[in-house]
Amino acid sequence: MKDSDKTTQERSKHPLIVGCLLLGIAAIPDAMVVPVLHDLTVDRFGVSEGDAHYFMAINLFGALAAIGVLTLLKRRFSTSTLFIAAALLSTALMALMAISTSWWQFLTFRCIEGGADLLLLSIPLRLIAQAGTSQRYAGRIGGGFTTMMVALALGAGIGSAIGGESAVDVLWAGALLMAILTLIASIARRTLDNLPPSPLPEPRSCPLIPREWVGSALYSLDRGLSALVSTSLPILLSSGFNITKATLGVALAGMFLALAAFSSPAGFLADHYGGGIIRLIASSMCGISLAALGLMYWLPPEIILVPCLLVYGVGASGLMPSAFSIAVRQDASTLVFSSLQAAGQAGYAAGVLGGGLLITLIALPPELMLSRMFPIAGFLFILLNCLLLFVLQGMAKR
Repeated sequence: MKDSDKTTQERSKHPLIVGCLLLGIAAIPDAMVVPVLHDLTVDRFGVSEGDAHYFMAINLFGALAAIGVLTLLKRRFSTSTLFIAAALLSTALMALMAISTSWWQFLTFRCIEGGADLLLLSIPLRLIAQAGTSQRYAGRIGGGFTTMMVALALGAGIGSAIGGESAVDVLWAGALLMAILTLIASIARRTLDNLPPSPLPEPRSCPLIPREWVGSALYSLDRGLSALVSTSLPILLSSGFNITKATLGVALAGMFLALAAFSSPAGFLADHYGGGIIRLIASSMCGISLAALGLMYWLPPEIILVPCLLVYGVGASGLMPSAFSIAVRQDASTLVFSSLQAAGQAGYAAGVLGGGLLITLIALPPELMLSRMFPIAGFLFILLNCLLLFVLQGMAKR
Protein backbone atom coordinates (compact mmCIF):
# COMPACT_ATOMS: atom_id res chain seq x y z
CA MET A 1 0.00 0.00 0.00
CA LYS A 2 1.26 3.46 -0.89
CA ASP A 3 2.05 5.97 1.85
CA SER A 4 -0.49 8.40 0.42
CA ASP A 5 -3.24 5.74 0.51
CA LYS A 6 -2.32 4.84 4.10
CA THR A 7 -2.47 8.51 5.12
CA THR A 8 -5.86 8.90 3.44
CA GLN A 9 -7.20 5.90 5.37
CA GLU A 10 -5.92 7.25 8.69
CA ARG A 11 -7.47 10.64 8.02
CA SER A 12 -10.78 9.06 7.05
CA LYS A 13 -10.94 6.98 10.25
CA HIS A 14 -9.97 9.78 12.62
CA PRO A 15 -13.02 12.04 11.92
CA LEU A 16 -15.30 9.00 12.18
CA ILE A 17 -14.00 8.14 15.66
CA VAL A 18 -14.19 11.76 16.81
CA GLY A 19 -17.70 12.16 15.37
CA CYS A 20 -18.99 9.01 17.10
CA LEU A 21 -17.35 10.03 20.41
CA LEU A 22 -18.87 13.52 20.34
CA LEU A 23 -22.28 12.20 19.23
CA GLY A 24 -22.32 9.54 21.95
CA ILE A 25 -21.50 11.93 24.79
CA ALA A 26 -23.94 14.57 23.50
CA ALA A 27 -26.81 12.03 23.41
CA ILE A 28 -26.42 10.77 26.98
CA PRO A 29 -27.87 13.69 29.05
CA ASP A 30 -31.28 13.71 27.33
CA ALA A 31 -31.76 10.01 28.11
CA MET A 32 -30.65 10.50 31.71
CA VAL A 33 -33.73 12.58 32.54
CA VAL A 34 -36.26 10.01 31.27
CA PRO A 35 -36.18 7.62 34.29
CA VAL A 36 -36.58 10.56 36.73
CA LEU A 37 -38.94 12.67 34.60
CA HIS A 38 -41.80 12.37 37.09
CA ASP A 39 -39.58 13.45 39.99
CA LEU A 40 -38.06 16.33 38.00
CA THR A 41 -41.43 17.75 36.99
CA VAL A 42 -44.49 16.54 38.92
CA ASP A 43 -42.85 16.04 42.31
CA ARG A 44 -40.46 18.98 42.12
CA PHE A 45 -42.83 21.67 40.81
CA GLY A 46 -46.25 20.20 41.59
CA VAL A 47 -47.46 20.19 37.97
CA SER A 48 -49.79 17.59 36.49
CA GLU A 49 -48.66 14.53 34.54
CA GLY A 50 -50.06 16.15 31.39
CA ASP A 51 -48.00 19.31 31.91
CA ALA A 52 -44.91 17.16 32.48
CA HIS A 53 -45.07 16.16 28.78
CA TYR A 54 -44.15 19.75 27.85
CA PHE A 55 -40.65 19.22 29.25
CA MET A 56 -39.98 16.62 26.54
CA ALA A 57 -41.58 18.67 23.75
CA ILE A 58 -40.61 22.30 24.40
CA ASN A 59 -37.01 21.94 23.23
CA LEU A 60 -38.47 21.85 19.70
CA PHE A 61 -38.88 25.64 19.88
CA GLY A 62 -35.25 26.03 20.89
CA ALA A 63 -34.25 23.85 17.93
CA LEU A 64 -36.26 26.01 15.52
CA ALA A 65 -34.65 29.15 16.97
CA ALA A 66 -31.20 27.58 16.47
CA ILE A 67 -32.02 27.00 12.79
CA GLY A 68 -32.79 30.70 12.45
CA VAL A 69 -29.51 31.65 14.15
CA LEU A 70 -27.55 29.31 11.88
CA THR A 71 -29.21 30.82 8.83
CA LEU A 72 -28.04 34.28 9.91
CA LEU A 73 -24.53 33.17 10.86
CA LYS A 74 -23.84 31.08 7.73
CA ARG A 75 -20.03 30.87 7.59
CA ARG A 76 -19.09 33.60 10.07
CA PHE A 77 -17.82 31.14 12.69
CA SER A 78 -15.86 27.91 12.37
CA THR A 79 -17.49 24.54 13.05
CA SER A 80 -15.44 24.03 16.21
CA THR A 81 -16.43 27.46 17.56
CA LEU A 82 -20.12 26.69 17.05
CA PHE A 83 -19.80 23.28 18.70
CA ILE A 84 -17.78 24.47 21.71
CA ALA A 85 -20.14 27.43 22.23
CA ALA A 86 -23.15 25.05 22.14
CA ALA A 87 -21.49 22.69 24.65
CA LEU A 88 -20.67 25.57 27.03
CA LEU A 89 -24.22 26.91 26.72
CA SER A 90 -25.66 23.46 27.42
CA THR A 91 -23.41 23.14 30.50
CA ALA A 92 -24.68 26.43 31.89
CA LEU A 93 -28.34 25.70 31.09
CA MET A 94 -28.31 22.29 32.78
CA ALA A 95 -26.82 23.87 35.88
CA LEU A 96 -29.51 26.58 35.77
CA MET A 97 -32.23 23.93 35.42
CA ALA A 98 -30.80 22.23 38.52
CA ILE A 99 -31.21 25.39 40.62
CA SER A 100 -34.50 26.59 39.08
CA THR A 101 -37.29 27.34 41.53
CA SER A 102 -40.05 28.10 38.98
CA TRP A 103 -41.71 25.70 36.53
CA TRP A 104 -41.79 28.32 33.76
CA GLN A 105 -38.18 29.24 34.38
CA PHE A 106 -37.32 25.54 34.19
CA LEU A 107 -39.16 25.20 30.84
CA THR A 108 -37.44 28.31 29.46
CA PHE A 109 -33.99 26.90 30.17
CA ARG A 110 -35.05 23.57 28.66
CA CYS A 111 -36.28 25.34 25.52
CA ILE A 112 -32.99 27.19 25.00
CA GLU A 113 -31.05 24.01 25.74
CA GLY A 114 -32.91 22.39 22.84
CA GLY A 115 -31.18 24.82 20.47
CA ALA A 116 -27.75 23.94 21.86
CA ASP A 117 -28.61 20.24 21.72
CA LEU A 118 -29.43 20.58 18.02
CA LEU A 119 -25.88 21.67 17.20
CA LEU A 120 -24.32 19.10 19.52
CA LEU A 121 -26.03 16.31 17.54
CA SER A 122 -25.98 17.67 13.99
CA ILE A 123 -22.28 18.65 13.81
CA PRO A 124 -20.96 15.19 14.84
CA LEU A 125 -23.45 13.59 12.46
CA ARG A 126 -22.12 15.74 9.63
CA LEU A 127 -18.57 14.78 10.64
CA ILE A 128 -19.53 11.10 10.46
CA ALA A 129 -21.23 11.55 7.08
CA GLN A 130 -18.15 13.14 5.51
CA ALA A 131 -15.56 10.81 7.06
CA GLY A 132 -15.16 8.57 4.01
CA THR A 133 -16.30 7.71 0.53
CA SER A 134 -19.86 7.92 -0.79
CA GLN A 135 -19.89 4.13 -1.28
CA ARG A 136 -19.94 3.67 2.53
CA TYR A 137 -22.14 6.67 3.38
CA ALA A 138 -25.16 4.77 4.76
CA GLY A 139 -22.85 2.41 6.66
CA ARG A 140 -21.26 5.34 8.50
CA ILE A 141 -24.69 6.82 9.30
CA GLY A 142 -25.72 3.40 10.63
CA GLY A 143 -22.62 3.36 12.82
CA GLY A 144 -23.51 6.82 14.13
CA PHE A 145 -27.05 5.65 14.88
CA THR A 146 -25.64 2.62 16.74
CA THR A 147 -23.50 5.00 18.80
CA MET A 148 -26.56 7.10 19.58
CA MET A 149 -28.65 4.10 20.66
CA VAL A 150 -25.89 2.79 22.94
CA ALA A 151 -25.56 6.29 24.43
CA LEU A 152 -29.32 6.49 25.06
CA ALA A 153 -29.27 3.11 26.79
CA LEU A 154 -26.30 4.21 28.92
CA GLY A 155 -28.02 7.49 29.71
CA ALA A 156 -31.19 5.77 30.89
CA GLY A 157 -29.16 3.45 33.12
CA ILE A 158 -27.00 6.24 34.53
CA GLY A 159 -30.03 8.46 35.11
CA SER A 160 -31.92 5.80 37.07
CA ALA A 161 -28.83 5.10 39.20
CA ILE A 162 -27.86 8.72 39.92
CA GLY A 163 -31.42 10.00 40.32
CA GLY A 164 -32.43 7.43 42.92
CA GLU A 165 -31.81 9.80 45.83
CA SER A 166 -32.33 13.15 44.09
CA ALA A 167 -33.56 13.75 40.55
CA VAL A 168 -31.71 17.08 40.43
CA ASP A 169 -28.42 15.17 40.60
CA VAL A 170 -29.14 13.98 37.06
CA LEU A 171 -29.04 17.59 35.83
CA TRP A 172 -25.74 18.23 37.61
CA ALA A 173 -24.34 15.05 36.06
CA GLY A 174 -25.55 16.26 32.64
CA ALA A 175 -23.79 19.59 33.17
CA LEU A 176 -20.58 17.74 34.04
CA LEU A 177 -20.85 15.62 30.88
CA MET A 178 -21.32 18.75 28.77
CA ALA A 179 -18.22 20.28 30.38
CA ILE A 180 -16.27 17.13 29.47
CA LEU A 181 -17.68 17.36 25.93
CA THR A 182 -16.41 20.95 25.73
CA LEU A 183 -12.92 19.80 26.70
CA ILE A 184 -12.90 16.95 24.16
CA ALA A 185 -14.15 19.28 21.42
CA SER A 186 -11.36 21.74 22.26
CA ILE A 187 -8.78 18.98 21.88
CA ALA A 188 -10.38 17.81 18.60
CA ARG A 189 -10.80 21.36 17.30
CA ARG A 190 -8.61 20.80 14.24
CA THR A 191 -10.62 17.70 13.24
CA LEU A 192 -13.87 19.64 13.47
CA ASP A 193 -12.48 22.49 11.40
CA ASN A 194 -11.14 20.10 8.75
CA LEU A 195 -14.68 19.48 7.54
CA PRO A 196 -14.84 20.53 3.88
CA PRO A 197 -16.70 23.80 3.32
CA SER A 198 -20.36 23.33 2.56
CA PRO A 199 -21.68 24.42 -0.83
CA LEU A 200 -23.41 27.76 -0.40
CA PRO A 201 -26.91 27.98 -1.91
CA GLU A 202 -27.77 30.59 -4.49
CA PRO A 203 -28.95 33.94 -3.07
CA ARG A 204 -32.50 33.73 -1.75
CA SER A 205 -32.65 29.98 -2.34
CA CYS A 206 -33.28 27.32 0.28
CA PRO A 207 -30.24 25.42 1.67
CA LEU A 208 -32.19 22.17 1.43
CA ILE A 209 -32.64 20.67 -2.03
CA PRO A 210 -36.07 19.11 -2.79
CA ARG A 211 -35.14 15.53 -1.88
CA GLU A 212 -33.78 16.71 1.49
CA TRP A 213 -37.23 18.09 2.29
CA VAL A 214 -38.54 14.58 1.70
CA GLY A 215 -35.71 13.29 3.92
CA SER A 216 -36.88 15.68 6.65
CA ALA A 217 -40.40 14.26 6.33
CA LEU A 218 -39.04 10.70 6.62
CA TYR A 219 -37.02 11.57 9.72
CA SER A 220 -40.02 13.34 11.24
CA LEU A 221 -42.18 10.27 10.66
CA ASP A 222 -39.58 8.03 12.30
CA ARG A 223 -39.30 10.19 15.40
CA GLY A 224 -43.08 10.59 15.67
CA LEU A 225 -43.51 6.83 15.68
CA SER A 226 -40.72 6.39 18.25
CA ALA A 227 -42.52 8.91 20.49
CA LEU A 228 -45.66 6.77 20.44
CA VAL A 229 -43.62 3.68 21.30
CA SER A 230 -41.64 5.34 24.10
CA THR A 231 -44.49 7.31 25.75
CA SER A 232 -48.02 6.22 24.80
CA LEU A 233 -47.27 2.49 24.70
CA PRO A 234 -45.84 2.23 28.26
CA ILE A 235 -48.70 4.37 29.61
CA LEU A 236 -51.39 2.19 27.99
CA LEU A 237 -49.63 -1.02 29.00
CA SER A 238 -49.37 0.11 32.62
CA SER A 239 -53.00 1.24 32.71
CA GLY A 240 -54.81 -1.57 30.90
CA PHE A 241 -52.69 -4.72 31.07
CA ASN A 242 -51.34 -6.76 33.95
CA ILE A 243 -47.74 -6.54 32.70
CA THR A 244 -44.93 -6.52 35.23
CA LYS A 245 -42.17 -3.92 35.11
CA ALA A 246 -39.72 -6.74 34.47
CA THR A 247 -41.56 -7.85 31.32
CA LEU A 248 -41.83 -4.29 30.04
CA GLY A 249 -38.16 -3.70 30.83
CA VAL A 250 -37.10 -6.83 28.93
CA ALA A 251 -39.23 -5.85 25.94
CA LEU A 252 -37.86 -2.30 25.77
CA ALA A 253 -34.28 -3.47 26.38
CA GLY A 254 -34.62 -5.96 23.54
CA MET A 255 -35.91 -3.23 21.26
CA PHE A 256 -32.99 -0.88 22.04
CA LEU A 257 -30.44 -3.68 21.71
CA ALA A 258 -31.88 -4.58 18.30
CA LEU A 259 -31.71 -0.93 17.25
CA ALA A 260 -28.06 -0.72 18.28
CA ALA A 261 -27.02 -4.10 16.88
CA PHE A 262 -28.63 -3.84 13.45
CA SER A 263 -28.12 -0.16 12.55
CA SER A 264 -24.63 -0.62 11.09
CA PRO A 265 -25.54 -3.77 9.10
CA ALA A 266 -28.64 -1.98 7.79
CA GLY A 267 -26.43 0.91 6.63
CA PHE A 268 -24.09 -1.45 4.79
CA LEU A 269 -27.08 -3.16 3.15
CA ALA A 270 -28.38 0.26 2.05
CA ASP A 271 -24.99 1.00 0.47
CA HIS A 272 -25.05 -2.34 -1.35
CA TYR A 273 -28.70 -2.76 -2.39
CA GLY A 274 -29.93 0.84 -2.34
CA GLY A 275 -31.59 2.90 0.37
CA GLY A 276 -35.06 2.70 -1.18
CA ILE A 277 -35.50 -1.06 -0.86
CA ILE A 278 -34.05 -1.11 2.68
CA ARG A 279 -36.37 1.74 3.68
CA LEU A 280 -39.38 -0.15 2.31
CA ILE A 281 -38.45 -3.34 4.19
CA ALA A 282 -37.61 -1.47 7.41
CA SER A 283 -40.82 0.61 7.45
CA SER A 284 -42.91 -2.51 6.69
CA MET A 285 -41.32 -4.37 9.61
CA CYS A 286 -42.02 -1.42 11.93
CA GLY A 287 -45.61 -0.97 10.80
CA ILE A 288 -46.55 -4.66 10.90
CA SER A 289 -44.93 -5.24 14.30
CA LEU A 290 -46.80 -2.29 15.82
CA ALA A 291 -50.06 -3.38 14.22
CA ALA A 292 -49.52 -6.82 15.75
CA LEU A 293 -49.51 -5.24 19.22
CA GLY A 294 -53.29 -5.04 18.83
CA LEU A 295 -53.40 -8.81 19.29
CA MET A 296 -52.77 -8.23 23.00
CA TYR A 297 -56.50 -7.51 23.31
CA TRP A 298 -57.19 -11.21 22.63
CA LEU A 299 -53.91 -13.02 23.41
CA PRO A 300 -51.67 -12.98 26.51
CA PRO A 301 -49.61 -9.75 26.40
CA GLU A 302 -46.43 -11.52 27.50
CA ILE A 303 -46.51 -13.61 24.31
CA ILE A 304 -47.06 -10.64 21.98
CA LEU A 305 -45.13 -7.71 23.48
CA VAL A 306 -41.52 -8.96 23.51
CA PRO A 307 -41.37 -10.36 19.93
CA CYS A 308 -43.26 -7.38 18.48
CA LEU A 309 -40.92 -4.82 20.03
CA LEU A 310 -37.91 -6.91 19.01
CA VAL A 311 -39.07 -6.94 15.37
CA TYR A 312 -39.83 -3.22 15.64
CA GLY A 313 -36.27 -2.59 16.86
CA VAL A 314 -34.77 -4.54 13.95
CA GLY A 315 -36.92 -2.64 11.47
CA ALA A 316 -36.30 0.77 13.05
CA SER A 317 -32.54 0.18 12.83
CA GLY A 318 -32.77 0.55 9.05
CA LEU A 319 -34.87 3.71 8.96
CA MET A 320 -32.23 6.39 9.56
CA PRO A 321 -29.39 4.96 7.42
CA SER A 322 -31.71 4.35 4.47
CA ALA A 323 -33.32 7.80 4.74
CA PHE A 324 -29.94 9.54 4.65
CA SER A 325 -28.79 7.28 1.82
CA ILE A 326 -31.64 8.20 -0.51
CA ALA A 327 -32.48 11.75 0.55
CA VAL A 328 -29.50 13.63 2.05
CA ARG A 329 -26.30 14.77 0.34
CA GLN A 330 -23.10 13.51 1.93
CA ASP A 331 -21.56 16.98 1.65
CA ALA A 332 -24.61 18.80 3.03
CA SER A 333 -23.99 21.76 5.32
CA THR A 334 -24.37 21.97 9.09
CA LEU A 335 -27.56 23.94 8.45
CA VAL A 336 -29.01 21.02 6.47
CA PHE A 337 -28.11 18.46 9.13
CA SER A 338 -29.51 20.79 11.80
CA SER A 339 -32.73 21.18 9.81
CA LEU A 340 -33.08 17.41 9.70
CA GLN A 341 -32.60 17.24 13.47
CA ALA A 342 -35.22 19.97 13.92
CA ALA A 343 -37.64 17.99 11.73
CA GLY A 344 -37.00 14.98 13.95
CA GLN A 345 -37.68 17.07 17.05
CA ALA A 346 -40.93 18.29 15.49
CA GLY A 347 -41.98 14.72 14.74
CA TYR A 348 -41.17 13.59 18.27
CA ALA A 349 -43.07 16.51 19.81
CA ALA A 350 -46.06 15.79 17.56
CA GLY A 351 -45.94 12.11 18.57
CA VAL A 352 -45.77 12.88 22.30
CA LEU A 353 -48.48 15.55 22.27
CA GLY A 354 -50.66 13.78 19.70
CA GLY A 355 -50.57 10.49 21.58
CA GLY A 356 -51.38 12.22 24.85
CA LEU A 357 -54.24 14.15 23.23
CA LEU A 358 -55.75 11.01 21.70
CA ILE A 359 -55.59 9.13 24.99
CA THR A 360 -57.20 12.09 26.77
CA LEU A 361 -59.97 12.84 24.26
CA ILE A 362 -61.00 9.33 23.20
CA ALA A 363 -62.87 7.77 26.10
CA LEU A 364 -61.92 4.12 25.60
CA PRO A 365 -60.49 1.55 28.02
CA PRO A 366 -56.67 1.44 27.74
CA GLU A 367 -56.58 -2.10 26.32
CA LEU A 368 -59.12 -1.20 23.61
CA MET A 369 -57.29 2.07 22.90
CA LEU A 370 -54.01 0.22 22.35
CA SER A 371 -55.59 -2.44 20.14
CA ARG A 372 -56.93 0.30 17.82
CA MET A 373 -54.33 3.06 18.06
CA PHE A 374 -51.21 1.05 17.21
CA PRO A 375 -52.59 -0.94 14.24
CA ILE A 376 -53.79 2.33 12.70
CA ALA A 377 -50.44 4.01 13.40
CA GLY A 378 -48.51 1.02 11.99
CA PHE A 379 -50.36 0.81 8.69
CA LEU A 380 -50.42 4.60 8.32
CA PHE A 381 -46.63 4.60 8.78
CA ILE A 382 -46.22 2.08 5.95
CA LEU A 383 -48.56 4.03 3.69
CA LEU A 384 -46.80 7.37 4.23
CA ASN A 385 -43.39 5.78 3.67
CA CYS A 386 -44.56 4.28 0.37
CA LEU A 387 -45.89 7.68 -0.67
CA LEU A 388 -42.63 9.50 0.15
CA LEU A 389 -40.55 6.80 -1.56
CA PHE A 390 -42.72 7.21 -4.65
CA VAL A 391 -42.07 10.98 -4.56
CA LEU A 392 -38.31 10.38 -4.26
CA GLN A 393 -38.40 7.96 -7.18
CA GLY A 394 -40.18 10.56 -9.27
CA MET A 395 -37.54 13.16 -8.39
CA ALA A 396 -34.74 10.78 -9.41
CA LYS A 397 -36.28 10.31 -12.88
CA ARG A 398 -36.30 14.04 -13.62
